[in-house]
This record gives sequence, C-alpha cells and structure tokens, in this order.
Amino acid sequence: MATSSNTPLPQDDGLWMFLQSRGIPEENIQKMQQDHIDSSVVGEIDDATMTAYIPAYGDRIATRRFCMEKQRKGGDDLKRLSLFEKLRRKMGTLTSNKDTDQDFEEEHSMQPTKIHLRNNKRAMKMTRKIELGWIHDKKQVRKRNGGGTRVLDISKKATKTEILSQAKKLFFPNEKSRKGKWEEFSHNIVDFQEAYLDEDVSVGELYETHKLGILRFYLFTENLTNGDEVFTEMTEGTDEQTDASRLNERQKNTTEDNEQLTQKTHDSEQQTHTVEAFVSTAVEIVDLTSLCDTSEVIFGPLQGGPFLEDLDDTILHEPIEEAQININAYSSTPVHSDTVPAGPLSPTYELLHVTVKLHRVNLLEELISQFKDEAMMSYPVKYSFIHEMGADADGVSRDVYAAFWTEFLDCAAEGADVRVPSLSPKWQEEEWKSVGRIMVKGLKDHGYFPSRLAQAFTAAITFGEHTVSPDLLFDSLMLYLSQSERDLLSTALQDSLDGDDEDELLDLMDRMGVRTVPTQENLKAVLLQVAHKQIIQQPKYALDNIAAVAGPTLREFFPSVLDMQKMYEDLKPSTRKVLKLITASPATPAENQSLRFLHQYIRGLDEIGLRKMLRFVTGSDVICVKDIQVIFTPLEGLSRRPIAHTCGPTLELPSTYNSYPDLRAEMEAILSSNFYAMDIA
Repeated sequence: MATSSNTPLPQDDGLWMFLQSRGIPEENIQKMQQDHIDSSVVGEIDDATMTAYIPAYGDRIATRRFCMEKQRKGGDDLKRLSLFEKLRRKMGTLTSNKDTDQDFEEEHSMQPTKIHLRNNKRAMKMTRKIELGWIHDKKQVRKRNGGGTRVLDISKKATKTEILSQAKKLFFPNEKSRKGKWEEFSHNIVDFQEAYLDEDVSVGELYETHKLGILRFYLFTENLTNGDEVFTEMTEGTDEQTDASRLNERQKNTTEDNEQLTQKTHDSEQQTHTVEAFVSTAVEIVDLTSLCDTSEVIFGPLQGGPFLEDLDDTILHEPIEEAQININAYSSTPVHSDTVPAGPLSPTYELLHVTVKLHRVNLLEELISQFKDEAMMSYPVKYSFIHEMGADADGVSRDVYAAFWTEFLDCAAEGADVRVPSLSPKWQEEEWKSVGRIMVKGLKDHGYFPSRLAQAFTAAITFGEHTVSPDLLFDSLMLYLSQSERDLLSTALQDSLDGDDEDELLDLMDRMGVRTVPTQENLKAVLLQVAHKQIIQQPKYALDNIAAVAGPTLREFFPSVLDMQKMYEDLKPSTRKVLKLITASPATPAENQSLRFLHQYIRGLDEIGLRKMLRFVTGSDVICVKDIQVIFTPLEGLSRRPIAHTCGPTLELPSTYNSYPDLRAEMEAILSSNFYAMDIA
C-alpha cells in the first residue's frame, strides 16, 4: 500500500523536510515514499534514476550529501552514546529503565538536575577551580613574558579582592614583573566577558549564574599615564555595551571552552597557547559538571567534530580585531558546516587558522571545492595530507600548491613547455573562480606561482587582453607548441620550405584551424592570429572568471607586464640559482666531499631535473625560498639516503658517500619516482 505524503517513512531521517526546503514538488516526494527511496538507499541509486525523482542536478548533489551526512552522524552518535553510558555506570547514575536508543541530541538538550551523589567527596568541597590570566594594555600577556593562564583552587566565597590578591602573587612575585612594578599600573579584575567584577559577588555565585565548566578571570592592568582614562572609558561602557560590541553568551562560552581544552592539552607539551580550528567544523564542548557539582569532567570534541586522532597542532597568531570563518562543507571527508560568527572580539581573541585536510590522490577536485568559499582568502590556511604525518610550517603548503598546479597543468591544460587551461563541461564559473583564488593564495602566502602557465595568458588575466603585445603572444605560442613544431616554424619563417616540410607545415596549420595556405611573407601574421586563438580565445571563459578574482591582487604583485616577466624569470630554476641557494658548514673532509658530490649532481641537471630537485627539498618546483640548508648525517648501509625537510627547507645529506655515482644513484632513485609523501612528523 502506498505511503501517504503526510506520514513519512520511519527511516526518512528528515529527508522529506529537506526535499521540501529545496523546493522539490510534492508529487515527486510522494513517489519516492511509494518506492521506499529513503536516505539509506539514495547513495546506491545512479544519477539517471535519481533524475526521475529530483530533476535539478544541484538538488541531487545536495540530497546525496544530506544522506551521506545522516549516515555518518548516526555512527558517530552511537559511539558517543556508548561513552556517556560507560561514564554514567561508573558514576552510578545510569538507571535500569533508560531507553538506550533515545536520540543523542534530544538527551543532552535537557538540563540534568543537580544531585549530590553518594560518597561524592567533591560535592562537599568548598573550593572551585578558576583560570586566571593577565591582560596588559588590552593584550593578553603570554607565558614567556610572565603571563599565561594559571589554574588554581579558590574558595567559593572568594570575591574580587581575593582574586586580585592571588593575581598579584602569581604575576607580580615580589611586586615585580617583566612589564614593570606593581605600583606602576592600575589594577582590576575582569571576567571572561571582560566586564569588571562587582566587589561583593563571590566565585560560587558566578558559577551558579554562568553555568560554565570553569570560569576564567583576568588581571587587567594599564600604565598609570593613561590608566585613569582607560578605566573611566571601560567603566562607562560596561553597562552600555550593545550586541554589536560583543559576541552573544553562547559564542563566548564556546570560545572559552575551546581555549580551555587547548590550554590543558598543550601546556605540558609546547608551553604555549593554541586554538584548534578545523575546516567546516567548530569544536563543541559538552559540560557534564552539573552531574556531580565539579568542573573536572569535560569531554570534547563532540557533535560533528573530528576524533582525537585527527586533531592538528596550530600555530600561534597575534590577536586581531575581528574574524569570521564560514567554510562550506566541501571537505575531503563528510563534515558539518559550522560558523564562528563575526563581530568585535576581545583583545585576547586569537586568530583561528583554517586547517584543510586533503587526499593526495584527489587533490585537484578537493582543493577547488574548498576554495569555492571566498572566506578562504581572509584567513591563514594550513594543510595536511590524510594518512601522512607532515605538520605544516610552510613546507606542506608549498607542496600542496605545487602538486595542485602540476596536476592542473597536466590534466586540465593544453600546450608543451607552457600551457593554457582547457575548458571542461564539469568546470563552470565557480570552479574557475576557485582556481583563481588558489593562484592568488599561493602567491600571497608562499610566493608560489605556476610558471608553466603561458605568459600571454597571465598578462591577459592581470592587465586585460589589450595589453598583450604581439611579441609576447608570439613567444608564448612558440613555447606552447612542441619542439618539432617550433623548429619547423622557425625554419619556415627564415627560408622557403619544400617537399615533406611544406606538407608538415600545412598539416600544422590545418590542426590549428587555418583554412588558407600561408606564404613566407604573411606566415608571421597568420601565426599571431593562431596564437590569439589558442592562448586567448579558446580559454576565454576560464580567463575571464580567473581574472575576476585574481586580477586585482596580481596587479599588486607586478604592476606592469615587465614586472610580470621578471617574476617569471626569478621563479625559473637554473643551475646557478639553485647552487646559490645551498648553504652548508662542512666540518670534516667527508662532509666536504659529500657537498662537492651534491654540487656536481646539481650541475648535471636540466630544467626538469632542477624542478624535481626543488620539489623534493622545498616542496615547490619553482624558486620561492631564500636558501636551502644542508646538514650532514652519518647514515650508511641500507639506511643511507638523503632526507628532505621542506619546511626548513633542509636537506640531510649523508657524509658517507665514497664516490659521486653513489650519491647520483640514490638521488635519481628518489627524484625519478615522482612520488611525494610527508612521512616525517
């Protein structure tokens, strides 16, 4: 019997409401219900069959992503539910009649009641943990400067006076600090919202009010020269702050919880403050403290966040005034799309960097999908390859851009020594704009630019088609053609051809769309028309969309065509340039000998070999680093091999080579493999 449209199938997982929100006709939804097409089988249906139910291509893609997300989320929820059940059994709060199949989000949307557990000593404690930091001149003082975040136990009845006294002992031992003496500053205590504390409010009352896992306070100091003025402004503004001047309560709580989790994780390992940031997802902290009236049980990440083994270390950034992250769900693995809302942030807010996780085998499509979001241009981006250990300190980023443009120019472009994009039906406006953003991001952040892109094409992107000179167009065409075609045209421009050469020239002209027989006198003019067609006209759709997003920024890097040509020349590797990058300090005759062998090997490389060498050592196939440090290792036997650290960039060169052929054989084995993996953490 057919299912009524008003009674969705039990296994719909919200699919019907999602389809209605996408504007799918009701009769199509009813047809899917009648045929039992739910979220569990959508992924098994081919696109042609899905067209009968969902006509629009974009709606089909969105539906598949929705169903994939539902299936993944269901598995994650079961794992998380199991963890909570184990916790409650240990705490003695899991009741025998609990419905274990209850929805995870529904279960935790309810506020658990406060109960004093049997034999729970913490429930009787008269102290609570707090975090105490130091803000000086509106900037948080780091640990290396005598600040940092301190965790301490304090009485629940403690007020502002006691907190100020503790802060003085921690940050001003003997009434001195790296910033100066205690009496040189004005002093106050602010809460996590950076609002001044009332004199008579206790720590216990603040915990009851805010319901946070752990409260954070700051010692707020200003130089006395301007401290009175600052104090007056902050006092007057405390009660009059609007929604536009601070984040709402939930956003503050999430930020504070993120800082708390990261602080506890990394204080013992790196002695620095870090903030975890992920592509398309924000870490949410589930606070279970109300179960036992303690602040020591905190779990995370949950609710759509990655598991602990997927967490990446991040790099410390200076505070900024405002930030917004809104990354679309174009990740290499199914993830949620969450937003960190924008707005004026506190002086202690630290810039989150966006971490992009990629599959090396699907790099081209995944990176284009990520850069469809314009927000990627506004924030620091770090990369990592899934199942590879390399941490990004510029080397992995250079490798990502080099790998992307190598694959792009090999698979989506035409030409020989230089290439131009080839239009494809699967790439529309958004895809080509994404390519433009990748071009700009690599140049801005790491000085990387695809030098195999035809100069005439780059000039048209940057300055417009009208700025491309005939000489630049002709030179680009000659490099666009193969070496044999180049030699044929060079001969034809100088001498008249006969026999087989003339037939080959006519065949070349026919393949490039020339329908007239050129003469020696008009051959140059015909070739300029061919160059314009091949380099400007054919990829015009790609050129226009790339120029729309990349043109303004490229003009900042090279204001004229001559500057652009100089950039191409600077990026192009040569033997002299690469040898000039090498810096080493050999201390023994064996190390001197290995360094001479390395120089000899570099002198024997052609341009392709030099690009491979640079890619191995720096992550980039163009020159975008200032030097390459060579250090020497005593490796020998089967373990002997050169090891590259692209972030340095540094080359570990064994000092145990007895002859040049030994080094050449090992370097050739590495460079000829054309396989790169960041397998050193």
